[in-house]
Amino acid sequence: MNVKAKEERAGRAKARRKRQIEQQFKEAEEKRKCINEPGQPVHEINFFGDVLEQNTLEHEMQESTTDAPGAVVDDQCESSHQKQFVEQSCQTDEFDYLFTCSHEFTQTFEEAEFQNDDERVRFYTGLPSFDILMTVFNFISPYVARRSACLTKFQEFIMVLMKLRLNMPFKDLAYRFKNISVSTVSRTFSVWMMAMDVRLSPLISWPEREALWSTMPLCFQYSFGKKVTVIIDCFEVFIDRPSNLLARAQTFSSYKHHNTIKVLIGITPQGTISFTSEAWGGRTSDKFLTENCGFLEKLLPGDMVMADRGFTIHDSVLFKQAQLVIPAFTKGKKQLEPTDVEKTRGIANVRIHVERVIGLLRRKYTILGGSLPIDFLESNPATNSKVPMIDRIIRVCSALVNLCPPIVPFE
Repeated sequence: MNVKAKEERAGRAKARRKRQIEQQFKEAEEKRKCINEPGQPVHEINFFGDVLEQNTLEHEMQESTTDAPGAVVDDQCESSHQKQFVEQSCQTDEFDYLFTCSHEFTQTFEEAEFQNDDERVRFYTGLPSFDILMTVFNFISPYVARRSACLTKFQEFIMVLMKLRLNMPFKDLAYRFKNISVSTVSRTFSVWMMAMDVRLSPLISWPEREALWSTMPLCFQYSFGKKVTVIIDCFEVFIDRPSNLLARAQTFSSYKHHNTIKVLIGITPQGTISFTSEAWGGRTSDKFLTENCGFLEKLLPGDMVMADRGFTIHDSVLFKQAQLVIPAFTKGKKQLEPTDVEKTRGIANVRIHVERVIGLLRRKYTILGGSLPIDFLESNPATNSKVPMIDRIIRVCSALVNLCPPIVPFE
């Protein structure tokens, strides 16, 4: 009886393994069909084209049926104290207790609250210590004008980092910071993100070859010597469903089965982020994005690029007199050759670090882990900026991650 049961279990396990292998081959075949799928950067996609005329018509109807249109605009921009009180009363009892009734738990988010509490700094900002927090603040604050008379510059800075770190809704931040209006929070976030993008982007830099050689971790030296220059991979961020049908098609990811934006990220062997591309529509293939985002312009003769199987860019990398290292393919083979197995194992052992960095980026700044609103994907005509907010968010979050301890051990 026991022998028969064991044989049945072995048969079921064999059938499961066969189904898993068939599923992997099916997914690989689907990816190969889309390996050269073209796409567009986010800043070239029109997300509201289909509803522009409808919104204009609705706006005209509202103006024709309103006796005092100026009052409506004022109510939308700056809420009165009475309206704020009504909105607060609609929240749960716990929320009302924490932020309106109990003064014991009231937080002002001033410097004194963070000064001797690195755990609080890590929770609200993602930065490792208060000293680094103040260094970043002093580096950026001279280039930003205060947006609210109720908040200090430090409070505005903390509010922006809390949005990146915890992805709090603007209304939640408005309640936490002295009941300011949601529009004030939105404007403050936009202004600070522009300044942080300009000041912190240099932290995402392509290192010199001598610096790479002198700091090459031993896990890379064991398999590849000191040749590895960069490890690349793409990651996708969910977005809300666009109203424009064309934008919906350009951002739909067949891999995630959702509307997304896709970003190429490159890290050094030491684990620091050395390259981030613009955000592209989710339908764009990894190969097309890599060849058209400016990454190849960074390569020098003799560089070694490490990537996943989906990056079939041998010719493009070879044109730069560099070398591409990817795991071996099993197409047309029952199994890999022993040399290919050993090579693939060595690649997998070190290429995993780019996935760890992407995971750290998502966990540390959860705004990249949720679903982004369409407003973050549009350029801002009010400031004559053609850079979407999502591009600034990715660069700022990557720069802040570079200020944290590396995840790749040197030894």
